[in-house]
Amino acid sequence: MTLMEHRLAKQPLAPPAAMLAKLWPWLRHEAWPWLHKSNMDYTSLVCCGLAFVLYLNTLNAGFVYDDRRAVLANADVSGGSSWQRSFGNDFWGTPLTDSGSHGSWRPLTVLSFRLNYLLAGGFAPWGFHLGNNLLHCVATALVVRVARTLLASFWAVLATGALFAAHPIHTEAVASVVGRADVAACVCYLLTYLSYLRHMRWRESADPRQWLALATTLLFSIAALLCKETAITALLVCAAFDVMRGLSGQVDKQRLRSLFFVLGALGCSVYYRLIVVPGPQSAFSSADNPIARTASTWTRLLTFLHLPVVNLKLLLLPQVLSFDWGMDALPRVTTLWDRRNAQSACLYTVLLGVAWRGCKVLLHSGELADVAGSSGSSYPQYHIQKVGRKSRAKRKRLANNNNNNSNSNNSNSSCCSNRSCPNSCPNSSDYMLGGMSVAARNSCILLMSCAFLTLPFLPASNLFFYVGFVVAERLLYLPSVGFCLLVGYGVSKLLDRDSRTRRLLLLIGLGMLLVSFSVRTVQRNADWRDEESLFRSAITVNPPKALGNLGSVLSSQARYEEAKQVLQEAIRYRPNMADVHFNLGILHQNQQDYKSAVECFQRAIKFRPSLAVAYLNLGISFIALGKRQQAIEILQLGATLEGATVRDRSAHDQARSSAYLQLGALYVEQGKLQRALATYREALSSLPALVQQREVLYQRIGDVFGRLQQWDEAERHHRAALELQPNQVAAHLSYGITLARNSSRASEAEMWFKRALKLAPEQASVYHHYAEFLSLQSRHHESAVYHRRAAELAPTDYALVVAAATSLRLLDRKVEAELWYRKAVALRPDDAHAHTNLGAILHLLGRTNHAAASYKAALRLQPGDAITLGNLAKLGVTNV
Repeated sequence: MTLMEHRLAKQPLAPPAAMLAKLWPWLRHEAWPWLHKSNMDYTSLVCCGLAFVLYLNTLNAGFVYDDRRAVLANADVSGGSSWQRSFGNDFWGTPLTDSGSHGSWRPLTVLSFRLNYLLAGGFAPWGFHLGNNLLHCVATALVVRVARTLLASFWAVLATGALFAAHPIHTEAVASVVGRADVAACVCYLLTYLSYLRHMRWRESADPRQWLALATTLLFSIAALLCKETAITALLVCAAFDVMRGLSGQVDKQRLRSLFFVLGALGCSVYYRLIVVPGPQSAFSSADNPIARTASTWTRLLTFLHLPVVNLKLLLLPQVLSFDWGMDALPRVTTLWDRRNAQSACLYTVLLGVAWRGCKVLLHSGELADVAGSSGSSYPQYHIQKVGRKSRAKRKRLANNNNNNSNSNNSNSSCCSNRSCPNSCPNSSDYMLGGMSVAARNSCILLMSCAFLTLPFLPASNLFFYVGFVVAERLLYLPSVGFCLLVGYGVSKLLDRDSRTRRLLLLIGLGMLLVSFSVRTVQRNADWRDEESLFRSAITVNPPKALGNLGSVLSSQARYEEAKQVLQEAIRYRPNMADVHFNLGILHQNQQDYKSAVECFQRAIKFRPSLAVAYLNLGISFIALGKRQQAIEILQLGATLEGATVRDRSAHDQARSSAYLQLGALYVEQGKLQRALATYREALSSLPALVQQREVLYQRIGDVFGRLQQWDEAERHHRAALELQPNQVAAHLSYGITLARNSSRASEAEMWFKRALKLAPEQASVYHHYAEFLSLQSRHHESAVYHRRAAELAPTDYALVVAAATSLRLLDRKVEAELWYRKAVALRPDDAHAHTNLGAILHLLGRTNHAAASYKAALRLQPGDAITLGNLAKLGVTNV
């Protein structure tokens, strides 16, 4: 009995003291063996439960930021291509050999998205977020398992697992759907490590299952690499731990054989990923990684050497977080006298010091073990015996004897050197540091924690090759395992002291840290709920990028004035952002301010001449301004743009295809049908990969041949469009419209219109086109029914509302027609024609005063209109 326990037994206890006395065995770890046997699964359960609960508020989040391109616009996810194509395309669905590919090869992650899509029957955001949450729980459980292999303290293991579950730096990886690549890579990375530990145990006991464990290790390492490139160092961590055991004096004659397989597999993985699999085909933009584009080599070196310090600060104090750290979010280190260099020097000195001292201690421990072994000491020696010819029972008995001898030797040697035996010698099959001296165990823990912290970070550090970002919080998901292990190790060392007050204060402090981290995690998850909140949260870190994206979101929500202010502020921060100028142009276009839109699109093209969508919208704005010739010239430039340097080849090609379609429509409008045909055919030959666009082009070609009354060619192209998209409503409508021009095939045309109605019974345009066809057939009563149904399905479509009113007026159903004309006025109160139409129907109804008021309203909007003045004259009103 210790002195502290003797005092607690002698003196009467106050209630708080009594509680402390009950907790004392737990704080001293005297209940450790029972906890380790019975409660470690509960520890995993508690940590996983904490992880799941903290990310519950992500289940009602949507797709944000990179999710749109990597998930929503990715044909490998939606099933637009075969699943095998995922292994030939990058993370964004672009072929790896394409000039616009990023080279990010993560087929397993993409296939997991595809599985989500199939299970949910579409793009249900909650299913994707639930998948991320569950993967985070699995990763947390594996972190607990890893901690059990290195840390002897129950509280250290609990602290490691809980900290990993609650750390706010994980929010980008878990709350963002595309962050699944990092979470899945972490799961496979940790499984690789744990499988190799199982291989080591079976190898040391001459168990033939060691080969199964080694094969599993290699498979998990490949899976980790196929989830994300940064996991390529998994086998290096395994080899490092095996080497540490060898340096500490634990002899295993088959160690070199295992290291040969592991390092050989690592070399093959590196060769395959860097040489065989195509790398990035286009350079990253200066906005994403401005430091890499800095002219000064000295500045690049100093800044990149400082980036690990920035990442470590995010792990230590994750208060200020951002979805993007590009542009000028991080100031460059331009001189050797910058005080940030001292921080970099301190970090590298500490890491090198830990590595040097740890290796030195392990070597010294190994030398002592060799001396003890030669003198007959009980330090464990693992000599692999040949068991190939023994029976299964003998092999099993031999393995059990080896394990029992090893455990007893480990127990005796460590207990002799440590006065707190229950704390340091857990009775666990997972613990891998038994048999080592205290100094060797400490060194091994520090070295492995630093290995988990640094090795996964190296591939994305910009020190060996440039990547498409400066700092990315999701990249810290896997390195944070090492950080949490260091914290857990620190907790175990502080709890080794006999002062119960200090231990209690430490546990209270740890609890407060977990609470603060949990609160920050839940708050940060709310930022990832939608794009507006995400971009607003980053304004203080990266103002131009955050404001530019926020303006685009506000513009899409029709909050035009607010969006205009935000976009203009973003331009003041960084005037050369082509995307922001383009988004401002779209805003002006939506407001029908085409002159301002033209200026914005021209600036966007000036700053990024390869932005095809800017050419497309500039041409549309010229058309709205009546500048047809300028529109033709711009659309021709946009349609023929090469995409060798663009990042999103799919969006670029779709913009080019739309430019071809607009150009062809202009030629048709001008009666230049042969030019229109040539334009559409050029689009077919230059954009062969866009299946959906080819279907539209075939429709347009069929329409042109129909205008030329070349019915055979028209039908052939419409049939081709239907073969590409047999359930495409537009193809059915286009074919029906073409057949309707041939009076001898009206019955066939009606059949295609009815097929379109079956495919899209709730689509207003289908009813409208069928109504127009019926009107041409002089079936006005049926036409009015379908016109009215179209207007009911799209009550905010001005053209459909006017068409319904007109069809009712032609049937002399004036009262009903008046209702629809009033709806048209409500939709466009500033349109003179809407008021004129309403005045005309009121005139026919004999409500002359109301009719005169409508005519006068039309004249205020369009003074001098001859038709409106004539109608007023018929009412006897001459003084306007």
